[in-house]
Amino acid sequence: MSSHLNLVKECWADRESLLKDRSQVVLDGDSLSLGAVVAVSRNSTKALIKESEDLYKRVQDSIKTLTISLGKGEQVYGVNTGPGGNAATRTRRLEMLQHSFLQHHQCGILTDPALNGSEKLVYQKDLSDSLPVEVVRGTMLLRCNSLLRGHSAVRVEVIELLLCALNNNMTPVVPLRGSISASGDLSPLSYLGGLIEGNPDIFVQVKENDRYRILSAKEALEQMDQVPMTLNAKEGLGIMNGTAPSAAAASLTLYDSHNLALLTQVLTAMATEALMGTVDNYHDFISQCRPHQGQAEVARNIRSFLSGSRLSPELDVNKVGLIQDRYALRTAPQWIGPQLEDLLSATRQIEVEINSSTDNPLIDIAEGRFHHGGNFQAASVTSAMEKTRTALVMLGRLLLAQCGELTNPMISRGLPPNLCADDPSLSFAMKGLDVHMTAYFSELGFLANSVASHVQTAEMNNQSVNSLALISCRYTRQSVEILSMMCAAHLYILCQALDLRALMVDFLQSTQTQARPVFEEEFGAPKGFKKPSFEEVWMSVESAWLDTSQLDLVPRCEEVASRSVGHIVNTELNASDAPDPSVLNSTKAWKAKLSSLLYRTYSDTRTTFFTDKSTPRLLGQASKAIYLFVREGLGVPFHQGVTDHPVLPNYADCQDGKKTIGSYVTRIYESIRDGEIIDALKCVV
Repeated sequence: MSSHLNLVKECWADRESLLKDRSQVVLDGDSLSLGAVVAVSRNSTKALIKESEDLYKRVQDSIKTLTISLGKGEQVYGVNTGPGGNAATRTRRLEMLQHSFLQHHQCGILTDPALNGSEKLVYQKDLSDSLPVEVVRGTMLLRCNSLLRGHSAVRVEVIELLLCALNNNMTPVVPLRGSISASGDLSPLSYLGGLIEGNPDIFVQVKENDRYRILSAKEALEQMDQVPMTLNAKEGLGIMNGTAPSAAAASLTLYDSHNLALLTQVLTAMATEALMGTVDNYHDFISQCRPHQGQAEVARNIRSFLSGSRLSPELDVNKVGLIQDRYALRTAPQWIGPQLEDLLSATRQIEVEINSSTDNPLIDIAEGRFHHGGNFQAASVTSAMEKTRTALVMLGRLLLAQCGELTNPMISRGLPPNLCADDPSLSFAMKGLDVHMTAYFSELGFLANSVASHVQTAEMNNQSVNSLALISCRYTRQSVEILSMMCAAHLYILCQALDLRALMVDFLQSTQTQARPVFEEEFGAPKGFKKPSFEEVWMSVESAWLDTSQLDLVPRCEEVASRSVGHIVNTELNASDAPDPSVLNSTKAWKAKLSSLLYRTYSDTRTTFFTDKSTPRLLGQASKAIYLFVREGLGVPFHQGVTDHPVLPNYADCQDGKKTIGSYVTRIYESIRDGEIIDALKCVV
C-alpha cells in the first residue's frame, strides 16, 4: 500500500501538470485519474476523446451488436422494454422510448426564478437547489469516459456533444436531490440528456468571466452551433443509467479530504509546539512496536514537520510536572493513522469507479450478447464516502481536543486563559472560537451518521436495495466544509498560541538575564545566612509564572515574586537552626525588585514583540511555513487584546483598520477551500 502522502502528491502533480501546460484530459475509458477529474471540474481544463481506432471501433461495435440483436427480434431491456418494474412491457417505438425515459426522470425541484424562462439572470455561485457546477462538470466528464468503454451502444456523436458543452463551460442545471443511486443516478443524468435533446425547459449555466448566465438547453445548443439530437435505441438509457454524479462528487470530496488529513497533521505539529510538547511522541520506535502503516506514516510526517523546532525538544527525563503529553498530542499518530488508511481504501474504490462501465444492460462485443447486471448500484461509492465521513469526524475530534488544551490555562503549560495577550480579567480573545469549534464539531458528528442504514424500497419494489451514494456524497461534502471551518478556527488559535509562547520565551530569557545581577546584589555578598542558588530560585520563578497565567499582569508579578521568596526562606530554614534575621531584609528587597522587574520586562517585551515577532525563529519547518502564510500571506495579525475591537480607538496602525476575529478566520477558511494554503505546504512536504 502506497503512503497517503505519496497519493496526495500524485493528485497534486496530475492536476498541476494539466494546469501548467494547459493540457487537455484525454479520455480512453480506462486511465482517468483523481487529479484529472479535479482539474476538469474546478479549473475548466478541457477534455477530448483519445484518437484511437480501437476505441472508436469498440463503441461502433457495441452499436452493431445491438442492431444485430434487434434484427433477430430479441428482447433487450430498456431498448424495447419498459424500465425497472415496468420491464414486462414491450414497444416498437424505440426512439420515442428513450426520450420517455428522460421525461419521467426530469422531475426535480429547482426554485430559482432564473429558471422560469421569462428572464435570463446572472449568478455568481451555484444555484441553491442544484448540484454545484463542479460536480456537474465532473459528471459530464465521467459519463463520457464510461460510454467510451464500448459497453453501452451510445454513439460517439452523443459523447462529443457532451464534451463540446463541457469545453464551452456549459453545464446543465441539475437538481440537488432526488437520486437514490440505485439504478445509477437516473434523475441527475436525465438533465444531461435534456441538454442533448435540446429540451427548452431544461436549463444550462454558461460560465462567462466567473459568472453564470442561464440559458435553456435549446439556446445553449444554438450558441454552440449544435442541433438537438434524436436519441437512438438505448442511448437515453445509456446516458441516464450510471453512477457518474456520485462518482464525480466523491472524487472532489476525496481530494479535499486528503488535503484536510494532511493539514490536520501539520496543525498537530503546530499544537505540539504551542503546548511545548515533545517530538518523542512521534518516535519511530513506537510505531515499530505497533506497525500499522497509517500510524507509522503520521508519526514520520509530524516528526519531519517539527524539524528545526526550538519549542518541541526531545523528552526531558528530569522534567518537572507532567512527564508526558496528553492524548491529543501523544496519541495523534494512532488516531490519525487509521483515517489515512480508510482514505486510501476509499480512493482505490473511486479510482475504479471513474474508469468503469456502470449502466445496464452491458454489451459483450466479443460474445455478441447482453448481460443484465447491476453495475449501476453505487454501493462502492457509498462505502468510500461513509469511510471518508467517519475519517473527517475523527480528525475534527482531535482538533477540538487540541483547541481545548490551548485555551484552558490549567493544562496549557503557561498560556493565558483564552489566549489573550492582555489582562485576562478584561479580554477573552479565543473564548468565542472555542465555542464555535464545539458547535462545528457537533454538526460534524451528526453528519457522520450512516446514510447506508436508511435505505428504503423504491420504484414498484424493483429497487428494493439502493446505495444512496449521492446523498452520502452530499453529506460528506458538507463534512468537508465543516472540518475546513474547524481547521481555519484552529489555525487562527494556533498562530495566537505560538506567538504567545514565543513572547513568553523572549520574556523569560530577558528576565533571567536581568534578574541575576539583582539577585547577586541582595544575596551575593558574604552574610550570615546560606546563599541560595540563583538557578534554583529561577526555576521557582519560571514555574510560578507558568502557574499564574490566569492573573492580570500586576498581581501575577506580585504572586510570582512572593513564591520565589518561599524558596529562599526554605533554603535558610533548612540550613540553620537559628536563621539569620538579615535574610528577611534581603528577601524583602528581592521580592520588591523582582516584582518590578517582571512587570517592566514583560511590558517592554510585549511592546517590542508586537512589532518584531520572534515566533518564526522558534518553529519547525512546516509550522513556520503555515504561520508565515497566515501572518504575511493572508494578513491575519496577532490578536493584541480588547483594543483590537474595530469600534475602539487607537487602531490607525493597521492599514485597513481592525477586523473582527470572524473576518480573519474567514480569510483562513477561504484559503483552505480554494487550496491556497495547500500551495504553501508543498514546499515542506
